[in-house]
Amino acid sequence: MNDELIRDTTLLARSLGIADIGVADARAWGKDRMTESIPKTQWPSSLMQGARSVIVLGIPVERTILATAPSVYYSEHYKTINSILDHAAQRITMELRIMGHQAIPVPRDGYRGIEGLRRDPSFFFSHRHAAYLAGMGTFGISNMLLTKKNGPRIRFVSVVTDAELPYASPIKDSICTECMKCTAECPCGAVGSETYPAGITEKQRCVEFSAPLRDRGHSPCGRCIFVCPVGEDANGPLPTDEAIKRVRSY
Repeated sequence: MNDELIRDTTLLARSLGIADIGVADARAWGKDRMTESIPKTQWPSSLMQGARSVIVLGIPVERTILATAPSVYYSEHYKTINSILDHAAQRITMELRIMGHQAIPVPRDGYRGIEGLRRDPSFFFSHRHAAYLAGMGTFGISNMLLTKKNGPRIRFVSVVTDAELPYASPIKDSICTECMKCTAECPCGAVGSETYPAGITEKQRCVEFSAPLRDRGHSPCGRCIFVCPVGEDANGPLPTDEAIKRVRSY
């Protein structure tokens, strides 16, 4: 295992604005109930033959901004986080290749906007499952990955590499409290009442609800991850009701 390489990669990730980093065994896909339904074409070994490790990078979503969602404010915050994640994944990939390893970045969103999701509401790689296998969190009712620090309020991106890195194991005990707040808050009834993988969010409902939000510059919705009580950030400062109303008007 290359402890020095992951240490240097972590330092580089921090300098690029990454808050959380984990490593999953690229050969772990399909070996537990959380990943057994993922098609082999979406496993790291299909995206890059000879893959040994998946580096997962995470940036938290600011709950103070998320409180205004759906809004232009949250939409711009969301896009900025995605941009930083993709940039960091590309930069780390370049560094791994300079060091003599094969590596590829997997873009944050593997689909073509709302129209693409209408045709097929799936992605060619799940960063949430990669983060789960990297021991960064567990799944909840909303199908989002919940972390101890930020609950579901965190975005991920991945780098697949042939470097043999020290990896973590999935967290065994669920972090989800099954409070059902995400189910009650969902404006389109897409979130069910069972924890993933028994319960699957109705993606098509979410997609159709998101279309008019996109036209107003307000997507994504974000309500299910805002109300989740899991995470150290769950009791942080929020805008006033007047400010929220004002921001949503733009």
